Amino acid sequence: MGFVKHPLIKENSIESRIYQEVLTARVLEKGNSLVVAPTALGKTIVASMVSAFLLEKQPEKKILMFSPTKPLAVQHYNSFIKFLNLPENQISLMTGSIPSVKRIPLWENSRIISATPQSIENDLLQGKISFKEISLIVFDEAHKAVGDYSYVFLALNYLKQNPKGLILGLTASPGGKKERIDDVCRNLFIKNIEIKSEKDLDVMPYVNEIEVEWIKVNLPPEFLEIKALLRNFMKEQLVFLKKFGFAKSISVQYIRKIDLLEMQSKIRKAIASDPEKKPALFTAISRLAALLKVSHAELLLETQGINSLNDYFFRLEKDQKTKAAKSILSDKSVLKAISLAKKLQEKKVEHPKLLELINLLKKQFNENPASKVLVFNHYRESASFLEKQLNVFPEIKAKKFIGQASKQNDKGMNQKQQIQTIQDLREGKYNALICTSVAEEGIDIPEVDLVVFFEPVPSEIRTIQRRGRTGRVSKGKTIILMAKATRDEAFYWSSMAKEKKMKSVLNKMKSMNSDLSKENNSRKMDSQTTLNSFSGNKDLILIFVDSREQASNAVRELSQYENVSVKVKQLEIGDYVLSDEVIVERKTVEDFLSSMLDGRLFSQLIDLSANCKKPLMIVEGNKQELFTLRNIHENAVKGALSSILLDYQVPILFSDSVKETVSYLHLIAKREQIGKAKEIRLRVGRKGLSVPELQQFVVESLPLIGPTLAKNLLKKFGSVKKIFNADEKKLMKTDKIGEKKAKEIRKLIDAEYKED
Repeated sequence: MGFVKHPLIKENSIESRIYQEVLTARVLEKGNSLVVAPTALGKTIVASMVSAFLLEKQPEKKILMFSPTKPLAVQHYNSFIKFLNLPENQISLMTGSIPSVKRIPLWENSRIISATPQSIENDLLQGKISFKEISLIVFDEAHKAVGDYSYVFLALNYLKQNPKGLILGLTASPGGKKERIDDVCRNLFIKNIEIKSEKDLDVMPYVNEIEVEWIKVNLPPEFLEIKALLRNFMKEQLVFLKKFGFAKSISVQYIRKIDLLEMQSKIRKAIASDPEKKPALFTAISRLAALLKVSHAELLLETQGINSLNDYFFRLEKDQKTKAAKSILSDKSVLKAISLAKKLQEKKVEHPKLLELINLLKKQFNENPASKVLVFNHYRESASFLEKQLNVFPEIKAKKFIGQASKQNDKGMNQKQQIQTIQDLREGKYNALICTSVAEEGIDIPEVDLVVFFEPVPSEIRTIQRRGRTGRVSKGKTIILMAKATRDEAFYWSSMAKEKKMKSVLNKMKSMNSDLSKENNSRKMDSQTTLNSFSGNKDLILIFVDSREQASNAVRELSQYENVSVKVKQLEIGDYVLSDEVIVERKTVEDFLSSMLDGRLFSQLIDLSANCKKPLMIVEGNKQELFTLRNIHENAVKGALSSILLDYQVPILFSDSVKETVSYLHLIAKREQIGKAKEIRLRVGRKGLSVPELQQFVVESLPLIGPTLAKNLLKKFGSVKKIFNADEKKLMKTDKIGEKKAKEIRKLIDAEYKED
């Protein structure tokens, strides 16, 4: 067995595999690339080799690798230390748990950084770091680069600051639809796709077989009786909704959750556009909410069992504030279903999949006591239940493995607990982890002999990730439990069809890779032209954004404008400072109504009017929802709007979406700043400023001194103290400071304080 030889790769640390070396060479040769390969084929090793070659070629540059979770970032950090011949203090880990004041020195002193995207995004928005010194960004789990996920924003800003920088995306499963894969490529500026499968000749020697087995069970008659009762209620709701033209069919068996959610959106739009039919439409939305809840109860019955169903009914009985909950719990069919479920729980009748799972694990550990198993369950409550049921048997040592968020009475597992649980699995304290989706990706779980799906999932990505937890070192096995004629079967076939389609799409893309490269090369060249012009753009627009807006999509959208520089600060007044005179308060429709009720709205308006020459409020969302979203009388809302315009004299713009809001912000800032020799005053935000900004803030308080003159004075004298000590003659030596201004400055500084 040979090893990769390179000055920056540790000796005998990376086994020489032709396909990995070919992938590395193609990334370096073809530019921005997406590497699609099954789990355990060493995509991280490819990233390490590409990093080594670039660091040798450009030693002054840095490498940045993003991972969606902290545990995965830690895993990659350890891989870089293991493989790369660099001092350990030049390889850093940067996550949200490390304070910003500590992250910045790490950034400055590191050559390789393994990070979570949110931590870097925050520092980037606040202007604390720059991507200009990066030669490569690696996006692990690159399939996440869609929609509003941080990867999209980070890739765009990287290319904006560093047009010649290299991007490498890594994923085992980019998605089943060509549109989604295209989105990922577009968002990461990919011009080359490299695809490896288990069937490739150069990969086959390194792939372990994963045996997949399906175990189907029949629901007991008592379950079917409860199911029929729940469906009686569901059908009643569908009949009502069909009369109004919202439901296409009254057949319960063909209704999907996505259909119900689309129906919900349709009814809400109708409420907003047709106030006269409002009472009947509110009844429709309530009926639909009840339908969604009972549909979920049926799903729990089919896929999880009586314990999960009873837990759900208990929560429903506890919270009867909504009309939907009240209508459910007053229905005879539902009440009978609840009664039957309670009786079955008393008799300890459970889902037949539980018995199959117990038998599977007992057999596994009796035949191979040292083996390790992962059991995937979508629902946290079910995972807790399974843990208790399995630990009754001496050969099974089960432990639930869940996410960090706490839900109701169920406390989550923090990362320290997660890491300890994984270590306990390695050491044999546990031999089975009952995992929710947290274990599907981003967690460094050791090799396991068996993976069990307690229920199939309709996502091809999640199915591939679950299955990929076994077969990494030796032959693996996956068993999928399914209840016949239920959504278990529907979800299974849905994920299989999506996975098959994904492979077909990827194979087509593989054969058309040269065309994709040409198309994206053209797009990249166009992009670079505009980005290069941006770097020398004299008409740069500066927008200050309040730090509380940082999490909103508006900040990301603003950053996408080529001629906009966004600076995040903690502002005292407003959300966006667009010029020396314009401050904008942005509110969603829901926030507008909430702030109206709790009084925040009017205190914010007072501050805005008192401190700004041209205040502006943007209300974002469906304007009609101002009168329908909350139980507030229409006249009260209209009165508040009138008061804002007439009493506080703050204009209001209504925006349908984040994109429209950002378009307004950009246009107003452009109108205010381009062609005007004015800088934005920092006095609109007095918190969280740097020392130079605070110095400018103080000097701006002097008579007739704006931002430009404040900077001129500070550059001339070097400190606030020296400015205040300077006489008129010395002050007049500063550019654009004449006799009048010098006298006014000295007059204020020398004046004795007298309390009014």
